[in-house]
Amino acid sequence: MNLVGQIVLILCILGAVLFFAKEIRLRYRLVKLGAKGPQRWDRPVERLGYAVGRVGAQICSIKDRPLVGIMHAFIFYGFIFFAVATINHVTRAFAPEFSLWGHGLFNNLWFLGVDIIAILTSIGAVFLFVRRYIFKPEPITKPWPFSRSPQSAIVLGFIFGLMVTYLLNQGADMILTGKSFAAWMPFSHAASTLLTGMSIPSLQIWNAVFWWAHILMVLGFLVLIPHSKHLHLIAGPINIFFRTREPDGTLQKIDFENTEEFGVTNVNQFQWKNIMDFFSCVDCGRCQDVCPAYASDKPLSPKVVMMSMRKHILHEADHLISGQDVSEPVMDKWQTPDEIWACTTCGACMETCPVKNEHIQTIIELRRGQMMMENKFPQELEPAFRGLETNSNPWNLGMSERATWTEGLDVPIMTEKGEAEYLWFVGCSGSFDDRGKNISHAMAKILNAAGVDYAILGTEEKCCGDPARRAGNEYLFQMMAEENVATFKQHKFKKILTSCPHCYQVIKNEYSQFEGEFEVVHHTELIAGLLDQGKIKLSPNGDGKMTFHDSCYLGRYNDIYEAPRKIMKAMSNGNLAEMVHSKNKSFCCGGGGARMFMEESIGTRINHLRVEEAEQVGAETIGVACPFCLTMLDDGVKEKGIEASLQVKDIAQLVAEQLV
Repeated sequence: MNLVGQIVLILCILGAVLFFAKEIRLRYRLVKLGAKGPQRWDRPVERLGYAVGRVGAQICSIKDRPLVGIMHAFIFYGFIFFAVATINHVTRAFAPEFSLWGHGLFNNLWFLGVDIIAILTSIGAVFLFVRRYIFKPEPITKPWPFSRSPQSAIVLGFIFGLMVTYLLNQGADMILTGKSFAAWMPFSHAASTLLTGMSIPSLQIWNAVFWWAHILMVLGFLVLIPHSKHLHLIAGPINIFFRTREPDGTLQKIDFENTEEFGVTNVNQFQWKNIMDFFSCVDCGRCQDVCPAYASDKPLSPKVVMMSMRKHILHEADHLISGQDVSEPVMDKWQTPDEIWACTTCGACMETCPVKNEHIQTIIELRRGQMMMENKFPQELEPAFRGLETNSNPWNLGMSERATWTEGLDVPIMTEKGEAEYLWFVGCSGSFDDRGKNISHAMAKILNAAGVDYAILGTEEKCCGDPARRAGNEYLFQMMAEENVATFKQHKFKKILTSCPHCYQVIKNEYSQFEGEFEVVHHTELIAGLLDQGKIKLSPNGDGKMTFHDSCYLGRYNDIYEAPRKIMKAMSNGNLAEMVHSKNKSFCCGGGGARMFMEESIGTRINHLRVEEAEQVGAETIGVACPFCLTMLDDGVKEKGIEASLQVKDIAQLVAEQLV
C-alpha cells in the first residue's frame, strides 16, 4: 500500500477506535453512576473460570436452542479466529510479510481454522438472517416496537460480507503472489478459482477492493457495536463474571438506616449491576419464551423490561453524566404497573438467560419504589398487608388461632417440649387456609408415624414475610424477619422443617441477611429420607396416572427435584408422567411474587395453562409440594370443571393416605 493509502487507513482506524472508545466510556460511566450494591469481587478466579467456560463452550446459546445455538457458536468462533486474521490484515498494509504467529506450522494450522470457520460463520449468518427476517420467530420479533430494528440485518450483513471479502482477498492474493496455500486454506483456494482468467491489473484492483471492503466493514462493525444489542459481545462476559452467587431469586436487603430512597422510581437509582444487565441483554427472547406472564397474554416480557431500561438510561445519559435530575421517571412511560405486577418471580427468565441477567431484582426494585416511595400498588394487596401487620398472616385471622388446626392431634408445642430435632415452621397457609391445613394434618400423621422428634411454635409463629418482600414491601418484611429470627434463637432445635417452598427460600437463603443461619429441610426431603430409612412404608392404593408439578421456589430456586419424584414414584407404582414443562423448565402455578393475593384479570389464567399440561399427559392426580401451588392448581381444576377426572393434592396428603 502506498503512503496515501496508509494515511487513509490510519485515519479510518483512529476514527473508528476513538468513536468506539467514546461510546464504551459513556456506558461505563452510566454503570458506575448506578447506586452502590454488592461489589461481587469474591472468588475472582472461580468467577473468571466460570465466565470463560460458559462463553467459550457457548453452553448459554446451545442449551435451549441447539440448532440456533450452534449457528451462533459458528459466529462466535469466527470472531475468535478472525481476531488474529484482522491484525494480520491491517498490519500487512505496512509490513507485507508480517504474521502474528510467524510462518511456521502453528500459523498454518491457525489459518486453516480461519479458512474453515469463514465458511461456517457465513452459514451461521445466513441461517440467522433467514430465521429472523423470513421465519420471524416470536421470541425475537415480538413484541413491537422491539421487533422493528434493522440493526441485526446490518450486523449479519457485515458478518457475511467480512467472510466473503476475506476469502476473495485471500484467493486474489494467491494468484498475484504465486503462493499456493491450497493444502492449508482450501476455501481460499476455491475462491481463487472464481478469479482465474482475470488480467493482472484487474486482479490487483479487485484485490484492493476486497481488502478495503473487509477492513471498512470491520471498522463499521466496531462503530455499530455500542449502539446495538451486539454490545453483549463485551458486556455479556463481564456480566457473567459478576453474576450473583446466591440462589436465583434471592433479594437484596435495603439498609433503611443509611438510605432515604427505597427501591427505584428514577433510572439512576438502579444498582450498577442492574444497569450492567440492561447493556448485556442479547434480545434473544429466551426469557420471554419461558415467562408464564407472557405466555398467558400479560403485558410483561422480561426481555422488554431489560431493553426498555437500556433505552431509558441512554435517553437520560446527558442528564446523568452532568449530574442533573432525570427528565422522566421510570413509571409510566418506560414501564407500566401491569408489567411489573404481572411477574410471579418464578425465576425462569434468570435460569435461561445466556448472560445471567437478574430480571427479578430489577422488577422487585420497581415494585419497592412504587410501594414505599409512591404508595402505589394493587389494592388487593391492602388486606394482606394489614393482616401481616396486625395478625402476622396475610389472611388477617387472629394470631390466637394459629395453632387451632392441631386440635385433636398429637402435635407438640416447642415452649412446652423444651427442645426438638426439628422445629416445624408450619406457615400461614398450613395454619389458616383450609387446603393448607390438610397438608399440616397429613404431615402431623407422617411425623408421628415415623417417630420424628419435632415441635411447632404455635402462637409464637409469624409469617416468614415472603409475600411482603416479593410485593416490594421491604420494610414490613424486615420487621417480620427480625422477629422470626429472634424467636428461633430462643429455642433449641437442629433443623427447621417447612412444607412451604416460599418459607424454605426465605428462611434458608434470606434470613442470613438478619444473622439468621439455619439448616432448613423441606417436607419432601424429610419424607424421602423416612422412606429410605424404612421409618414409614406405603401401600399404593391405585393405578391412576400421576404427575408432579415442580414448585418454582423448591425446584428452580433450590434445586430440589429428585426427593419429590422419589416419593411420587413410590406411590404411583412407577406410573409417573412428566409434563411438558418439568424440573428446571417447570411452568409456574401463578401464585408466586405475591400473586397469590392479587386478582388475575388480564389474559389467560396461568393456573389454567398448567392444569391443561397435566391433562395432556393423561394424569388423574397432580402431586404438588407447595401450599400456593395446591391452591392455584386446585382452583384451576375447579374453574375448568374437571375435578371429577383430575385431583390436586400435596405429596404429604398422598403419603398420609398410603401409610401402612
